[in-house]
Amino acid sequence: MLQSSSPARQIAVAIPAKDEEAHLAQCLAALDHAARLHAARVSIFVLANNCADATGEVLRRSNLVHADLHWAEVSLLEHARHAGWARRQALDEAATLLGASCDVLMSTDADSTVAPDWFTRTLAHIDQGADAIAGRALTRGRERRQLGTAATRRLDMLRRYQIAVDWLRADTLADPVDPWPRHFYEGGASIALTLNTYRAIGGAPTPPVAEDRALFDAVRRVGGRVRHPVDVRVFTSNRTQGRARGGMADALARWISQPESDPLHEIYGMPIALAPETACVHDQLSFLTLPAELARVQTSIRTRRSHPAPQVEPIAIPPFLDAYRDAASKEPA
Repeated sequence: MLQSSSPARQIAVAIPAKDEEAHLAQCLAALDHAARLHAARVSIFVLANNCADATGEVLRRSNLVHADLHWAEVSLLEHARHAGWARRQALDEAATLLGASCDVLMSTDADSTVAPDWFTRTLAHIDQGADAIAGRALTRGRERRQLGTAATRRLDMLRRYQIAVDWLRADTLADPVDPWPRHFYEGGASIALTLNTYRAIGGAPTPPVAEDRALFDAVRRVGGRVRHPVDVRVFTSNRTQGRARGGMADALARWISQPESDPLHEIYGMPIALAPETACVHDQLSFLTLPAELARVQTSIRTRRSHPAPQVEPIAIPPFLDAYRDAASKEPA
């Protein structure tokens, strides 16, 4: 089991929140629960931006035990009312709560609950040399089933396909810094990087869509090592009306309701799935073509796993054997 060897690292968590009265209390409770396993200070900063509900009241009522809670209620200017600027401001404020360059800046979403070992496992991977950690975001099974049988079947098939493609990508594009088991998801629900790395990238990028992936791209551009471990987990809601345009909620809504023949957003067939950055729109699968492609990928995995491991050819007579025998025969009795 991975264990963090740096209990002195302080942690600050940034959470952008817009109209999150329904989920925020549960999010904070999970972070507070996880903080009890970390020996150093854990601080949480919530940026309640442009809220029209009782998000601020939830913050005022919160009473955490193991973590320090800080927040601000702000109204972003119209041109900045998107996920990019909201997360950037939350991260910048959270960074001020840290001191040492080795401290860790993290971020999650207000509709997500982190696993109890989120802090300890994240720090364990950073202790092993990673500069940034992209954790997994898993949907809650009970909520997923409430979406109905047809929607659940679609989402389960997508999950199985994405896991299979992850295995093939990791096997084909082996990365010593980021070995299997790993995933390829980079989302705002589970972000972590050292304070030194955050300073090196000049703060979080602020595109209106996909600000999370832009942050990890920025880390790679400055030579940072990004790890995608499967044991760093958060559990996110299955809502289909999200707060950030182009986020997970939009993708879920599209996957659940779209006609079977429509292209699946960012779901590609092989071999394009191994290099999605090169994909075009016409490379996307549909729910009509996905079952056959899933079967093909699973067959490919079974074929690769069935190949015997390479054997070292035995040497019939070691070249040093005769010399060894001659030397042994000359030893005194």
